[in-house]
Amino acid sequence: MDSPLCSCEKFERLEGASVNAYAATFLEDAGRADPAGRSLYRCRVCGREWEKRGPEVKTGSTRPSLVKISRQ
Repeated sequence: MDSPLCSCEKFERLEGASVNAYAATFLEDAGRADPAGRSLYRCRVCGREWEKRGPEVKTGSTRPSLVKISRQ
């Protein structure tokens, strides 16, 4: 059976329950090397980098988000 292809090209940001599902399926933790302590991830398929963010009070969001931080 073939591995599923990532959808990194199709979106810039995910929110809510889809964050953990996408991270578990396609991303690997890359945050250990980040001196700022951000939650960084890298796609196992295409290599794009993502940052996982908690709820943002100033924008009124109550859900975690996953934001693309690099393009290939």
